Amino acid sequence: MSPQSAMLIILSCFAHAQWNLLARAHRGSEATFFRRMLSVSIPLCAAAAATALLLSQSLPPKALLCMTASGLIAGAYFRFLALAYGAADFSIVYPVARALPVLAVAGLDMLRGRHPTPAGWAGLLMVVAGCALAPQHSYSGFNLRRYVGRDMLWMLLTAAAVVAFTMVDKVGAEAVMRGPGSAALYCSGFYGMGGISYLLLQAAFDRRTPGPPAVGWGRPALAAVLGFASYWLVLWAFQLSTHTAYLLALRQFSIAIGVVVAFAFYKERGRAVRVPATAAIIAGLIVVMVYG
Repeated sequence: MSPQSAMLIILSCFAHAQWNLLARAHRGSEATFFRRMLSVSIPLCAAAAATALLLSQSLPPKALLCMTASGLIAGAYFRFLALAYGAADFSIVYPVARALPVLAVAGLDMLRGRHPTPAGWAGLLMVVAGCALAPQHSYSGFNLRRYVGRDMLWMLLTAAAVVAFTMVDKVGAEAVMRGPGSAALYCSGFYGMGGISYLLLQAAFDRRTPGPPAVGWGRPALAAVLGFASYWLVLWAFQLSTHTAYLLALRQFSIAIGVVVAFAFYKERGRAVRVPATAAIIAGLIVVMVYG
C-alpha cells in the first residue's frame, strides 16, 4: 500500500466517523436525519459535478455504469444503516457494519487475481476478530443471541451493501484517469444517486407517521459535506492501490475514532469488551499497512 493511498484513507476515516456520530446523536430520529442529510447531498453533488466538468473532467462509459449501480446500492446502504442505528448501540453497529465486509472483499480480490500476502491475511483476520467481539457487553455474559435478531439483520445488510458498492467503485475508479478531479466527479454521481435512491426507498417502505421534527438542517448538512469528503478521498485512494481489501481494512481506523467518542459522550455499555475489540482492529490495520 502506497503512503499516499494510506494517508488519503486515514483522512477519510476522521470525516466518516464524524458524520456517523452526528447520525447517532439523533437516535430515534434516524430516518429524518438521513432524509435531510441526503436531500442536502443532491444539490451539493450537482455543484461538485458542475465544477469538475468545468475543469474538463469526464468519465468513460464503464465508470458511468459503475457509478450508477453503486449509487443505487448506496441508497439501500443508508436505509439499512439508519435502521441499524435505531435498533442498537453505535459501538456495536459501527464496528460490525464496517469490519465484516473486509474478508468478503479479500475473497473477491482473490477472484480478480489479487491475493493478499500471509501477513495481509493475518491483519485482516485480526480486524474481523475485533469485529466479532464488538456486540458483546462482557466476557462472563457472552451471549450468542446478540448475534441473532433484527438489529443484527440490519447490520449484516449494511455490511453486504458496503461489499457491493466497494467492489463496484473499485472497478469504476480503475476506469478513470487518476486524480482528485475524476474522483470528485465520480463521487458526485455516487452520492447524488444514493440520495435519490434512499429517498425513494424511504417513501416506499417507511409508513410511520412522522412526529414533530427533532432534527434541524445544520447537522444533516454538515454530515452531507463530511460524507462526500470521506468517500471522495476513498475513491482517490482506490485509483492508487490494487488491493481493495487492504484499503477497506484501513478504513476501519474510523472504528477506533467512533468507539472512543461513543463511550466518552454517549456512555454506552461494554467498554471492557469493546475497547480490546477496537485494539484488535487497530493492530490488524497496522499489520496490513506495514506488511500487507
